[in-house]
Amino acid sequence: MTLRMFAADLLVFSSILSVACCESALEVLIPKSLNSTSGSCLLIPCLFNISKERENILESSPKVTWRRGSLWSLYDTDRFTIDQRQKEPVMEVVGDLREKNCTSVLRNLTSLHSDRYFFRIQAENFQVTETKAVQINVSDSLAEPAVTVPVLREGEEVNLTCTVPAPCPSHPPNVIWDPVSGGDVTQKTQMNTDGTQSVSAILNFIPLLHHHELKVNCVSIQNLHREDRPLLSHKMVILSVEYPPKETWISLTGLVWLGDNVTLTCQSKANPPAVHRWFMKRAGVEEEQGISRVLSFTASRDNTGEYICEAKNLYGAMNSTNLQITVLGISFTAFLSILAALSLLIFALLAMTIVMIYRRCKEAIKSETNQDKNIYANMSASAVKSEQLQSKPNDEKTCNINPVYALQYDLPDETIYSNC
Repeated sequence: MTLRMFAADLLVFSSILSVACCESALEVLIPKSLNSTSGSCLLIPCLFNISKERENILESSPKVTWRRGSLWSLYDTDRFTIDQRQKEPVMEVVGDLREKNCTSVLRNLTSLHSDRYFFRIQAENFQVTETKAVQINVSDSLAEPAVTVPVLREGEEVNLTCTVPAPCPSHPPNVIWDPVSGGDVTQKTQMNTDGTQSVSAILNFIPLLHHHELKVNCVSIQNLHREDRPLLSHKMVILSVEYPPKETWISLTGLVWLGDNVTLTCQSKANPPAVHRWFMKRAGVEEEQGISRVLSFTASRDNTGEYICEAKNLYGAMNSTNLQITVLGISFTAFLSILAALSLLIFALLAMTIVMIYRRCKEAIKSETNQDKNIYANMSASAVKSEQLQSKPNDEKTCNINPVYALQYDLPDETIYSNC
């Protein structure tokens, strides 16, 4: 609080107290503070009490005003000009003064009208001002809605309530839910204990599993008589639906070898979270293994059996399907050693096979090469003999046998030349 505000407070209260001491006492019942929005109005709930000897003034239509604390030093002086008067909001008393109801409405409010306001009543030869003030705050934005969400249980009908102030009863805000989640919305206006009003939108629906962690919004819409768009305010809530365990299963990756460190994890969907209990079934007998979401052990032959996980919360329980675990008779390290030895044996056999095939192919190629050389040599010798025969005189007889033919069938020279 600044020194200027403190000095103004002293001035206001000293003036009020001096009047109260000299004149009839006045008791006024008003809220300590009220909030409204620029461009809207404000209802001030007000009840008062006055001494019995002064009650007769209520029949003569006394004048009621609400004086601003910031202008207190200017009231009833020449300095309270038209410009100063325009700083006051338009005021109307809507209560029945004869019933000691001084409820009033301030209209056409702006943020400049935020101030402390004092109730004042005056009539002929009588005037008095209440010493208590109501703090009025005028904002350019709407107040955030207040949302009430009860415990949501799957399948049980509930009401979600969204409430916003209605400072101006003639122009209450419109309150909606989005999305409505398949429910029904009812809107109503109620009176608060301090005389102010509020508007509530009640969403009635049956929460289901798909509503869990759903984001819903309560939206307040204030349509004002001005050119810009309506004012909006919203409050988002995330629904938490409570339900029994669902989709319970055991997660395990890979084979189980003797001596392995095994970790079984029980997975389930539940709200509130489930408590997990483990069982092992062997030879038709179930044995409890522990209470935990994760079950860990070093694999031995005694761990062979069917494993079951039970997920349970306050709404119910659900068992997983049985998981059969068979611990293999050797350790994974021994299995790798055997696998490596077999791999080496297979590799050696494969290498020997490749070498034998290579040698056989090499011998076959060598044999074919030698045979080709012999054929070439025989053909060359036959060609030489043929040239020699062709070089003899014309009076000699010509051979009727082809030398190549004779060479192919290995005919002796006597046979060849006996026909010449």
